[in-house]
Amino acid sequence: MSIFGVKFLLFVFASAVLNFTVSAQSVVKIGMSTALSGPAKEIGQQLKAGAELHFNFYNQHKANGAAAIELQVLDDGYEPHKTVTNARKLVYENKVDALFGVMGTPTSYAIKPILEHSKVPFLMPYTGAEFLQEPHTFNVFNLRTSYNKEAQDIIRYFIDEQKLKRVGLLIQADEFGLTVEKSLTRALAEHGLKPVVITRFRRNTDDIERALEQAQQHKIEGFAMVGTYTPLSKFINRAMEVGLETQYATVSFASSNGLFARLKGKPKVLVTEVVPDPAICKGKLCDTFREAVRNTTLSHNEQVFEGYLNAYLLTTAIQQCELPIDSDCLLNALQQELEHNAVIREVFMLQPAQKKLPVYRSFFQ
Repeated sequence: MSIFGVKFLLFVFASAVLNFTVSAQSVVKIGMSTALSGPAKEIGQQLKAGAELHFNFYNQHKANGAAAIELQVLDDGYEPHKTVTNARKLVYENKVDALFGVMGTPTSYAIKPILEHSKVPFLMPYTGAEFLQEPHTFNVFNLRTSYNKEAQDIIRYFIDEQKLKRVGLLIQADEFGLTVEKSLTRALAEHGLKPVVITRFRRNTDDIERALEQAQQHKIEGFAMVGTYTPLSKFINRAMEVGLETQYATVSFASSNGLFARLKGKPKVLVTEVVPDPAICKGKLCDTFREAVRNTTLSHNEQVFEGYLNAYLLTTAIQQCELPIDSDCLLNALQQELEHNAVIREVFMLQPAQKKLPVYRSFFQ
């Protein structure tokens, strides 16, 4: 073979290697573990659907040369041991660039060692747990306010606005319940009060009869509840049946649309929210979301909207970083986008100097 032929083959080989490298780097792999089955599956399914709604749009309309998003979703049924298995697969086998939209406090807490060891960014978890607000041993970015702020708003509503004095707690017996219970108890203490009674039930069950019996033994004016839509709706419906007249409130994780759809009669229920009502919110991104949902079977609810917002902010941040994605660049870009992106700030109605995200409210009455 001539020298020219050898040089030509080397050139072709080098070009192929370069093209493969560029191709390999032009996809950002995002891993998501959430509940696609089990009694809390509607939350996970809607978060996933909202995220895919934007990721699919982004991939179809991205600029030439921009990274595509590959979302890998695994089902954990809202069970921590399954989340651990999923996280190990996504991080160590599939080599995702970030974990995204993981659903729940106990599930997030269970993978804390994996986050600490791998340093893979943990983005937009569906939880407001305190241990994720200012972590020092792993990388987190939150696009939802803390459960502490939601709990404060619930107690403010009960005590300051409704003038209630006797408040009880219905708590899911796990890290999620414990986290919000502490926040609720602390908020009550700031008003010089203690819970009249604290009742509990197991995660992923609707075994609330014992809690209901305990509640009936006390004159409760307001019940602050921590759990998902299935046990909480059963508790409220059963309480109405036995004549337990009280007001109810719970944090955003419960899913207001899932909860309200299962309620009977006319109980007075408040759900705090971490995103505005997508059916009526104002702004360019709200309009874009409603238009995108119009062509699907999805509903205009907070979980779909939160998944959509998570995906939108992530894609804007990814475009600020060179490939392959660097964790520090991604986390810094996310924070910069949250603080300076006019489109996202318009959704949350943030003032120019405002950095903390607000709490919203949904009512069933």
